[in-house]
Amino acid sequence: MLKKIIVIFLFLSIASGCGKDDICTGDTPTTPKLIIIFKSKINPNVYKVVDNLTVTTIIESDTTDIIKSITTDSIAIPLNTGVDFTKFQFYKDNTSNNEGNLDLVTFNYQRDFIYINRACAFKSYFINLGSEFDSEDNTNWIQEISITKPNVENEDETHVIIYH
Repeated sequence: MLKKIIVIFLFLSIASGCGKDDICTGDTPTTPKLIIIFKSKINPNVYKVVDNLTVTTIIESDTTDIIKSITTDSIAIPLNTGVDFTKFQFYKDNTSNNEGNLDLVTFNYQRDFIYINRACAFKSYFINLGSEFDSEDNTNWIQEISITKPNVENEDETHVIIYH
């Protein structure tokens, strides 16, 4: 009987030791991704799909596919929280037989970190978003990049429009 009481007491003391902020639930807001939509350069009011789009991030000398060969008119991609810029390779018409048309895009920004709680730690916001891409080459499929929201604080709105 005494052992049962001790076990119940230990269980209750362990269970009461965990607070709400010791668990990072799935509905806790996290670092937002960059929302990009693709539109027609000829008719800017029309969404325009990109066939077989592959997006690769470049971190130092390593590349990682973020999106692989999808046909879409919008994407959500993560920005690097460790530095004030992220370099991407955007491939159009990328298939197993063809590497596609490659454009290099760099997004630069300032980072702001917000403390959530002990379990979730920090999330990042990106402010003063800007973009750079080499438009000198006549083979570019990206013709213009427009920043519509310079602060990336959530995923509920479009931050960038890429015209092609």
